[in-house]
This record gives sequence, structure tokens and C-alpha cells, in this order.
Amino acid sequence: MLKMKDTDRKTIKNWIDIWEKAGTSLQEIKFNEFRSDNYYQKNQQLLNEMLHYAFEHRTVRLSSGLIEQQKIFMKLYNQELE
Repeated sequence: MLKMKDTDRKTIKNWIDIWEKAGTSLQEIKFNEFRSDNYYQKNQQLLNEMLHYAFEHRTVRLSSGLIEQQKIFMKLYNQELE
């Protein structure tokens, strides 16, 4: 097994600390952007395009898929009992 040098451990620990702080900061920025009063106004065109794409590429479903999901769960459950 390879042993890690103390300096390598410290370097890695520093990088972890930096990225944890960066992640927290980025999450706060994202949260504040979503909460801003003009977020939807600034992004209305993009949001409309995404919704339009989803609408144009929708598929008609005759069921919600819940019945099929329950069948799969029962099949897996029965396999576990065997």
C-alpha cells in the first residue's frame, strides 16, 4: 500500500476546504438569483423556449405509469421472497 506524504495530505485537505467553501458560496449565489424579484423577467425567454420545446416534443400517455411501476415492484418483491 502506498503511503501519502504529510505535505500531500495537507494539500488535499486545503483543496477540499477550498471547494467546500466555493460550493457553499455558489449555492448561496444560485439561491439568491432564484429569489430575486426579476429572475423570471430576466429569464422569461429561456424559460418559454424550454416549455415550448417540452410541449412540442411531448408524448401522449394513456396512463401515469403507476400501474406498471407497481407491477415491477411486485415482481422484484416476489423475487426477493424466492
